[in-house]
Amino acid sequence: MEHIIKNFDILASSPLRRQALQIAEAGLEAINTRIAVRRTVAYDARGQVMRVGGKKYRLQDFDRVVCVGFGKAAYDAVSELQAMLAGRISCGFVIDLKEGDLGNIVCKIGTHPYPTKVNIEATRQLLAMLSSCTEKDLVLCVVSGGGSALLCSPRDLTCEQEVAIIAGLTVKGAAIQELNTVRKHISTVTGGQLAKMMYPATVISLIFSDVPGDDVSMVASGPTVLDATTARDAKAIIDKYDVLATAGLPSCNLIETPKDEKYFRKVNNVLAVSARQALLAMKDRAEELGYDVAIFSDHYQGQARDLASVIVNTGRPAPLRRFWSGSPRQVLLGAGESTVKILGKGEGGRNQEMALAALPLLAERQVLVCVASDGHDNTDAAGAIVDQPIAARAKALGLDPGFYLNNNDSYHFFQDTGGLLMTGLTGANVSDFFVLLSS
Repeated sequence: MEHIIKNFDILASSPLRRQALQIAEAGLEAINTRIAVRRTVAYDARGQVMRVGGKKYRLQDFDRVVCVGFGKAAYDAVSELQAMLAGRISCGFVIDLKEGDLGNIVCKIGTHPYPTKVNIEATRQLLAMLSSCTEKDLVLCVVSGGGSALLCSPRDLTCEQEVAIIAGLTVKGAAIQELNTVRKHISTVTGGQLAKMMYPATVISLIFSDVPGDDVSMVASGPTVLDATTARDAKAIIDKYDVLATAGLPSCNLIETPKDEKYFRKVNNVLAVSARQALLAMKDRAEELGYDVAIFSDHYQGQARDLASVIVNTGRPAPLRRFWSGSPRQVLLGAGESTVKILGKGEGGRNQEMALAALPLLAERQVLVCVASDGHDNTDAAGAIVDQPIAARAKALGLDPGFYLNNNDSYHFFQDTGGLLMTGLTGANVSDFFVLLSS
């Protein structure tokens, strides 16, 4: 059997580990981008009729079908749409972290988590293609996590200045909603501005959510969604974190996003996949394995190290106490996106940090798997698996988990103790999730 987790067999060194990894893989399988496209879009080739999000589109009513995508699910989604529509796409443009041959659809590799001039140039080319759109065009737009960085067009800022602002917010632990609110008001394409550029074309926006709670206006900073935030909201966030001082900028010219509903009347924003689908699949798999299951949250947020103590034993919220006193075979599942306040100089991502913070709290027969659904937890690892054998290995090697945690160096801790979880880029991106198995 070919596993999504490439080092599955190495990590599955005990029955508990194997089962925890099987549950995590069920979540990864459920958010497969190509399957999600087929589940969301139906196409009758004979009648040339496409059905998406409860609406029907007759392709013969349009002069052109244009397909664009940006984010970590863009390439796979656009590739599937191209195969499905069998030559009906006139032109297209994809900005992702991977590329391939899509014929008349241009593919560009960008950078993430921070944009570079490569992203700005690719975005310029994508916008140039869309500039010729008319009311006789149908635009298929794939919007996915990572799009805030990959679709990059700063207003009155250099690329380096935008990076300094976003990095300043990230280092101070700003939530994804705060980050993307600021992004909307320093960009010319997010916060509904892309929809305005495509007007009066008909737009189908397939959204692959990586935002806790699935607020589609926040996914990739909502380029095709009417924005409810204001420049005043963005300024309040910038002031809250004193980010201009951190970025070394005297000021930041915030812009307002379009509020006129006419730009959005012909836009159909459709949620194609979200973390809830991963959670349901993991729940089903855990129950098949004979475990009682509880859902911690489908949109957790907060500092990774603080969440670790809540997730395991310390500070358990009252609604979960009954769960912990029940069957000895238990699985706790959660999806969301934590944050990390960077105080050290190490390497790692929020999933690895959460796992490392949980290590001293785990009981003997508990296993915790923390994984980024895109396969990239700020490193080449997707996350980590942690249990008492990891703690024993660290002790034998003379490694102090607290030292690595304080230096934000979870990656090297798990590299040395054998806990890194490797998937490579999955072509999906809905959120992070965890599996806590107790037996």
